[in-house]
Amino acid sequence: MQYEEVFQNTTMFFKDAFKHIAGFEQTVIVEIQPVKEGRASLPMSVTVANLFMENSAVNTEAVSSAITDAVKSSPYVSQYRATTYCAAFKCDVQTTNCIESMFPKCVCKSSFSKTEWDDRSCSDCSKDCSAEENKYCAKEKGTPTCKCMPNFEKKDDKCVPCPVGYSGENCKNNSELILIIVGTVFGAIILSLVIAVSIVSVRAQHKQDPEKKRLIKSGNSNPNTSDDRQTTMFPRVQTTSGHRNPGYQPNNPYEMRSANRGHFPERDYEDFYEASRESEGFRMQSRY
Repeated sequence: MQYEEVFQNTTMFFKDAFKHIAGFEQTVIVEIQPVKEGRASLPMSVTVANLFMENSAVNTEAVSSAITDAVKSSPYVSQYRATTYCAAFKCDVQTTNCIESMFPKCVCKSSFSKTEWDDRSCSDCSKDCSAEENKYCAKEKGTPTCKCMPNFEKKDDKCVPCPVGYSGENCKNNSELILIIVGTVFGAIILSLVIAVSIVSVRAQHKQDPEKKRLIKSGNSNPNTSDDRQTTMFPRVQTTSGHRNPGYQPNNPYEMRSANRGHFPERDYEDFYEASRESEGFRMQSRY
């Protein structure tokens, strides 16, 4: 069935129904919907608004009675059901609330507001959805929705900053938290390694080689001392004829047993030599 035919049959039906009621002007078709039934001809559900003169004395009961009587004799209309003004006015149910009256009004719900071209809907967010409140208005499936700005989340109808480590839309991004945890773990590991290396280094400095400790005394560490005996690093060497080594062969001509020994006077001193350390090196000196 064509919509043009529906329109003609519908308007003709109401014109005949209200022919005895003064002040009727016209019938406005608001909505046409097919009814799913198992018939050859698909029936239609038609919502209409009948307009009367403002000074007409007609009331709702008179209108309903006239339509009910017309349905009984109409081959086209099978049933009639009265509805509200708001149902015929068709306010947007998602963004508005309809105030029932002869001239219905579509009032915006909370969190919505009208623009200058809105009549039966509210296509904008409310005034408190602003940057000052850390909010912005977005359209989702044609409906205005007030959301928190990035790096904010909604708590008790307020947009508050994200906790530490979270960011993004509704604070769902936790990549910063992962970086903080990883950085803290690596920092603790590096600090532990530094402490361990420091402890090992200190222990190594205090630990002295036992061989060095036996050979070098702590008193020999000062090279500027005036006492040659304290800076001696080698034992004294005594060159006398009384050497304990049986195989010792003296080089002193006074001790050589030769035929010329009588030509040399006897010595009246002992030869003592010792090695001492100086700033230029080592030297041998005799002591009397």
